[in-house]
Amino acid sequence: MIILGISDSIESHACLIQDGKLVAAISEERLSRIKADAGYPKKAISKVLEIARISPKEIDLVALAGFNNGTFQAIYKPSALFSVENWIEQNENYWKPKLIENKNLSLLDDYLYWEKKNHKSKYRKDPYYGFVKLAKKNRTSLHPKIFNEIRKKVISSQLGIDSKKIKVFRHETCHQAYGYYSQQQQKKDCIILTLEGGGDDSSATISTVNKNDKIIEKYKTNDAMVGRVYRYTTLFLGMKPGQHEYKVMGLAPYGQKYHGIKSLEHFRKFNKIKGHKILKKNIFKDVYCSTREKLHGQRFDGVAWGLQQYTEELMKKWTLNCIKKFKSRNIILSGGVAQNIKAIKILGEHKKISSIWAGPISGDGSLGIGAAWIASKEFDKKSKIKGLNNIYLGTEIHENEIIREIKRYCKSFEIKKNVANKTIAKWISKGLIVARCTGRMEFGQRALGNRSILADPRDISSVEKINLKIKYRDFWMPFTPSITFEGCKKILVNPKNIY
Repeated sequence: MIILGISDSIESHACLIQDGKLVAAISEERLSRIKADAGYPKKAISKVLEIARISPKEIDLVALAGFNNGTFQAIYKPSALFSVENWIEQNENYWKPKLIENKNLSLLDDYLYWEKKNHKSKYRKDPYYGFVKLAKKNRTSLHPKIFNEIRKKVISSQLGIDSKKIKVFRHETCHQAYGYYSQQQQKKDCIILTLEGGGDDSSATISTVNKNDKIIEKYKTNDAMVGRVYRYTTLFLGMKPGQHEYKVMGLAPYGQKYHGIKSLEHFRKFNKIKGHKILKKNIFKDVYCSTREKLHGQRFDGVAWGLQQYTEELMKKWTLNCIKKFKSRNIILSGGVAQNIKAIKILGEHKKISSIWAGPISGDGSLGIGAAWIASKEFDKKSKIKGLNNIYLGTEIHENEIIREIKRYCKSFEIKKNVANKTIAKWISKGLIVARCTGRMEFGQRALGNRSILADPRDISSVEKINLKIKYRDFWMPFTPSITFEGCKKILVNPKNIY
């Protein structure tokens, strides 16, 4: 059975699953060249079909992630196109009046504001724009149904297939499925936790797996604030929500309790843990304005430290309470907050946790894969879902393409063929920076060898060369070391053998 998975949320993407196996996946941003692109992934859909050499007529089912997907995100693409100033402006002109001043504003008021500011013509080209016209004429309760019909119509038009082949799956359920099925060997004795800014109806869920390998949701709440707090604290620090949370996480270790304790105390006022439940304290009406007011004048590194400490505290207490309640020590994490690898490290080291798994790209950037795996489980009874063996799921690069691109940017160059790995290693050891581009492109945010910049970690000048001349990165951001699988046991402190 051939299933096309689609997500038009933040980090929109498409994937193809054939007889339970993920054969292709690519994010729209890799093709549009717009960082964190959102909305309908037209280019990604065409590309995964091309990669897998499958025609639209061969598709048995389309799995679409999310019932109540953010229409504003899909059409106006703030995660991709908003500047920091735009985000602040939205909070001042929409969220502050709505949440703090209790003005009767609808999402349409937000749509109309940005249309007036940026001219309608900029948005009318979007395949989903018809929703805005219909939303003006219909009551709010009908908006999700209207939007889903438009989504199906757009997909049907591109692929030339009957809309009856398109199935829509709940946002949170897609996260749960991705978290569980992305394991190479699924552990039925596990607790699946999702934690994020928000989904269709919640921001945190707890699930277990029954004897028939079916995920059973035990608890959900929309009161978990940690994802929202991380998003808008990122904005408070002058960085882009939906893109730069990882920069705040990277900044946190440079802070200290002395400068960050006031921030930590502020963040602690958003939630409390009671048993396996995450409860909202309701002290503040919003996140951004309250944080800006309470932490005005605090050092930026102290704010980052306090935010990360709060995240780790909340996740640790919640997870340990879930272990006590649901009697399993194997933890699976999914959703945007599951991308906080430092919190994952804290959990993995705890003596009460036997194993921990967070699939690569565990935020909204994998929802389409989760949707496709749900569809495979429900409609393809013959095939067994195969987890992620690797994430080299994108387009393949060929030598003639590389040479063509070099010619575009370099007046003079030398081509050396069949260069041995030892020769490349010698170049790196001499301080040269090597760009490696080979094979299929990685899916998700991480470069894992096939599209990577390589340098000698022993040479401190490598950091300056890459940060200042190539990547233009913030000075505090760390680099990821490349280690052979065999070398992991020699280098990493990993007593539980967690990979």
